[in-house]
Amino acid sequence: MRFLPCLCLTLSMLTAIPVTGDEVRVLIDVSGSMKHNDPRNLRIPALKLLLELLPPGTQAGVWLFANDPETLIAPTKVDEAWKRNAAKAAEKIHSNGRLTDIEKAIGTAISGWEQTETKAGRHLILLTDGMVDVNGGAPLDRMSRKSILDKLAPRLQTLGIHVYTIALSDQADHLLLKQLAVATDGKNKIARTAEALQRTFLNIFKSAVPRDTVPLQENRFKIDSSIDEFSLLVFRRPDSPGTKLIKPSGEIWSADKYPENVRWHQEESYDLVTVSHPMPGNWRLEAETDPDNQVMIVTDLKLQVTPLPNYIMGDETVTLTAELTEHGERITRENFLRLMTFRLKQDAADGIVLPQDPKQPGTFRRAIGKFTSPGEHTLELTVDGKTFQRTWEQNIEVISTPVEIGLEHPAERPGQILLSLTPDTRVIDPKTFQARAVMTGQGETLEKEFSTTDRKRWRLLLDAPPSGTELTVSFQLEARDLDGNPLALVMKPKIIPGQAKAEQENQEEEAAASEEEDSEEEDEALLLEEELEQEEGWLRPALIATGVNLAFLGGGFFAWRWLRKKIQHQNQVLLSRLGGETPT
Repeated sequence: MRFLPCLCLTLSMLTAIPVTGDEVRVLIDVSGSMKHNDPRNLRIPALKLLLELLPPGTQAGVWLFANDPETLIAPTKVDEAWKRNAAKAAEKIHSNGRLTDIEKAIGTAISGWEQTETKAGRHLILLTDGMVDVNGGAPLDRMSRKSILDKLAPRLQTLGIHVYTIALSDQADHLLLKQLAVATDGKNKIARTAEALQRTFLNIFKSAVPRDTVPLQENRFKIDSSIDEFSLLVFRRPDSPGTKLIKPSGEIWSADKYPENVRWHQEESYDLVTVSHPMPGNWRLEAETDPDNQVMIVTDLKLQVTPLPNYIMGDETVTLTAELTEHGERITRENFLRLMTFRLKQDAADGIVLPQDPKQPGTFRRAIGKFTSPGEHTLELTVDGKTFQRTWEQNIEVISTPVEIGLEHPAERPGQILLSLTPDTRVIDPKTFQARAVMTGQGETLEKEFSTTDRKRWRLLLDAPPSGTELTVSFQLEARDLDGNPLALVMKPKIIPGQAKAEQENQEEEAAASEEEDSEEEDEALLLEEELEQEEGWLRPALIATGVNLAFLGGGFFAWRWLRKKIQHQNQVLLSRLGGETPT
């Protein structure tokens, strides 16, 4: 009596994940101070690496800035011709500018985005080595800096732009760059030397435009038959021997000898090797091992992971959701999913298995959070399908600020909310604490100061956002420590949903918190329980429908046999592409 569940499973719709091209825009500081901080002009190979890594279909553009922004590469769709032209244009990077007008540079780069509506990811990468420096001296510098935080940052939030900032010297305005990154959920990096720029750009790229990858372990990696192309990035020292790539057949390639289906881009410190229609099997790399070496792939069999925020507070919980897709559709076939193991590692610790959502076949999820220490944490998800593997990685930075935030709905003030900030007086001198909020919602931006009566708790009363909308509150904090030294305080923006949406999110947060408390053993028990529930779930409707089924037993039996063969054929097609066998 299994044919009814089989019928329901086969006729169920597969959920499609929309695939849209990301948009990336890059701002490169060319002020005169770069002659000191980047004397060898290593911004050129670093930018070339970033541009080479961009997947086809991405919209990308580059500007140089100092006094006035200068278009280096106009925003256009990335293809092979674009990459060749971009590599030539990158050679024009110089260090002859006089000022560092960051506000004007950002305003120019985002101008085209304000005239278009798109669901694509928008990413702005800003590289600078200095402070805000505009015409008119220090007073105008301070005004421009304040305008970036109070006017530009809310615009960036409204337009859905993530800002990734890179500081190339100790003289850069690190607090401003950090505030911009946190306010837009981008990334903030410091390249201590110009030589570190390439790896910094790679780190930014992996966050902004993540690509499908396969594991590279001990200079070995496996290519399955679903992979149409792979790009191998190999970092090397100037005195290291040339990189060699060895095919499964034993044929050896190098920068001096490779076939027509290979593109080998070599710089002083790295090789980027792209192979079209690669031979399936075990490949080997002859080079020094490096944690930043990686294999990026183009394939129809993808690991799709819902993006997580780049910044979270220490007490936050987020949910990781992942699925395998083929041609953009989630794979839900049970026989195929039984072979998959989704394992999540945090900071290289022993991994935990992601359970499958019993209500959404093919979707695997796990609540994570409450990190024990501030700073950057690495999450790595590996899917092992026996005949193939896929990996995903994201770095999350946990922000620790000695200020506690509170949110209340005063009963005596319906329709309003009370935001409160309580500084930790063991770290902060309360006499020096000042706070203001920059609020963005429904196309408007408003700035308000927090007030206090006891220097213990600072308060701000706001109108609650209407149902179905949300209010983004960014915090600008100033304070000194107990010794009188200024503190660099950064807080993640607070998103306040409308009342109806808030109730729904509270329920989701409670469910996520409850899920996080489960141990790995409980996860394994859950997996077993889900399988039993599926068995029981298949049996119950069959028993209920027994009377009806008997009347149509003859036709139903043949329908069952036909559907069973179709399902087995589908599994055989997919697994045969990967070099596997259909389970019995």
